[in-house]
Amino acid sequence: MTVSDDIATLARWMAADFSNQQQAFDNPPLFAHVRACLRPLSLTELDGISFYLEQAYQYDLNRPYRTRVLRIKPESETEVEGNAKSLIIENYAIERAEEFFGASRDPQRLATLTPDRLERLCGCNFVVVRRDHDFEGVVEPGNNCRVERNGQSTYLDSRFEIGEHHFRTLDRGRNLDTGERVWGSVAGAFEFQRVTSFAHELRL
Repeated sequence: MTVSDDIATLARWMAADFSNQQQAFDNPPLFAHVRACLRPLSLTELDGISFYLEQAYQYDLNRPYRTRVLRIKPESETEVEGNAKSLIIENYAIERAEEFFGASRDPQRLATLTPDRLERLCGCNFVVVRRDHDFEGVVEPGNNCRVERNGQSTYLDSRFEIGEHHFRTLDRGRNLDTGERVWGSVAGAFEFQRVTSFAHELRL
């Protein structure tokens, strides 16, 4: 598979097990110690480069509170800010996701994940743009990425920045009518550092 330099760079930076340990130790009332693990997948049925994502609290790594499959698509024809073309990251939910809990650190189990278990989440694409030293991504416009939390329907307001030495994420759920924050960080972005790189597992 031939991919552009931007896709290859983004994929290498994403392919890792991340931790916000230092941030959690510095600000324990505001930030829990979280791990975000993005393991490359070998799903030949899906064009592009795919990852299995698990986000979990450090004390309970095998019971992640979020699992997804992410797929980086080639550059779109959409131009942002007049010049830069964007990449797209698609979001997929996993049928019976609990069967794969902990699989981000268990490649043999992860290899049993097949495309028929995936459901694309409409309205939840990330639009990603290359900057000077990193990539910035935001959920596509329209407020159509719906998330149920504590019995309330919200839309996802999410963004990230990733570079060679940093990874920042900010996820918030907002009221469908007012746009007010319903859930998510009140203290700003999570600041992650790489614990382990999986870039060598990518097929570029």
